[in-house]
Amino acid sequence: MSPSPPEGAGGPSGLFSGANGRVGPVAVMGVDPGLARTGWAVVSGDAFQRLTYRAGGTIKTLPGQSLPERIGSIADALEEKVRLFGVTGISVEDHFSRRNAPGVGHLLGPVIGAVALIAYRHRLVFVSVSPRELKHRVTGTGGANKEDLIRSLSFWFGPGLKIRTTHEGDALGLAFLGFGRLDRP
Repeated sequence: MSPSPPEGAGGPSGLFSGANGRVGPVAVMGVDPGLARTGWAVVSGDAFQRLTYRAGGTIKTLPGQSLPERIGSIADALEEKVRLFGVTGISVEDHFSRRNAPGVGHLLGPVIGAVALIAYRHRLVFVSVSPRELKHRVTGTGGANKEDLIRSLSFWFGPGLKIRTTHEGDALGLAFLGFGRLDRP
């Protein structure tokens, strides 16, 4: 099944009215939070039909580092990307709603909190998306696997889409969904 554009894609003029009254292209960062590996991806455009995948990657931390060091490394790297790409909105995967693994939210809470703080400091729109909703909106089924998600994203971004990790793939899906959902990022 081919994915359909997320709700809120575009607007009456095809341009977004961004934060502080800005009209024109916007950049949305998707973040797949993880203490050991955090995926990030940025998409931008002035309409959903002209969306471009700008960049993405995976931030890695070491188990031997203290929690503050790990969170600090993740936050510093994400904040650098926010500035570099002129991000106006962040879409993060919300693991607190996972019924099959309720404890995972306690492990990822500090990472999600750091992302929320970055959004607050830079006055960015902040959206949280459950893993099931991400898969459903992008692939058409909430039970899709990570490879299905990346395959569906290549429909929108072209068959030459290069995703190096599943964390980056999830982050791209979140950025894609966030761009469409944020009617006015």
